[in-house]
Amino acid sequence: MSKRSVFPVTTYLNQNVVFDLLAVIEDGFSQVTNLNISNTEGKNTNNSVDGEAGFGMYGIKTKIKAAMGIEKSTTEEKSSNEERVHTPTSLFAKLFSYLEENELIMEVNNKSDLEKLSHGSFVKFESKLERNPLISLLESFEQMMVVAMAFQSPQKGAKKNSEQEILKQIKSMRNSLTENENFDLICSINENESLKAVLPVYLNYFIHKNTNEIIDGNYTVFGKIIKVVTTESDNINLFRNTAFKLFQQDALDTLLSSMNTGMDDQLEIPNIISRISSPAILVIPIAIYS
Repeated sequence: MSKRSVFPVTTYLNQNVVFDLLAVIEDGFSQVTNLNISNTEGKNTNNSVDGEAGFGMYGIKTKIKAAMGIEKSTTEEKSSNEERVHTPTSLFAKLFSYLEENELIMEVNNKSDLEKLSHGSFVKFESKLERNPLISLLESFEQMMVVAMAFQSPQKGAKKNSEQEILKQIKSMRNSLTENENFDLICSINENESLKAVLPVYLNYFIHKNTNEIIDGNYTVFGKIIKVVTTESDNINLFRNTAFKLFQQDALDTLLSSMNTGMDDQLEIPNIISRISSPAILVIPIAIYS
């Protein structure tokens, strides 16, 4: 495989995984390189020589001052140290180039590619990203209620306390879905084949801890496979790391279905689902970049 330069602009980067994998590949690595640089400078020196030339035939002596240019070269060496430090993104580019050159990365574009995958495979795919729809819905409700309460006229105690209690419940439910600042991104790899990927991500690995810029954007995802779903009897539970995992599937579907109905027609409510069915993959994301 020919070498291809990688110049990623990372939106999400798991630096710990990048450092660990590079350390394995290079048997440990140094973050700082010292370089010694020598500079050579040349100097010219002009010397004057006095002399006499005699023309004895005519008994005349003439004094001649001859200027003789003698070039001397003086070499001066200056030694300086330069510290070369990699950034997390540059280390990721180095890791990605190594894996690509050794043909260790598999591209996922359609359903047939899933047959070639196994647990632990490095994968790369282009995808449109969205958050867990229930988390997005709860965050939207929370923001709408905060704005609405700010613009309302002073309320009586009972009504105000009721709205604050609802807001508290929404926040509590959202926090239970994003415990340890961990949540799922849902990726649409190939909409024609309904091929999807689920990415468990951590807020700390996003640039400036901001997830808004990736929503509905087309990005490249690089990561490691931990589950491949190719049969109808298998799926990926979007609530596997939350308290909702205790619900029976039928009960959870009924609860989420009730949230999909009875909403104001003027609101664009996302379709709330609990599981991603075949074909799908569960991937530990190492980097999301453009």
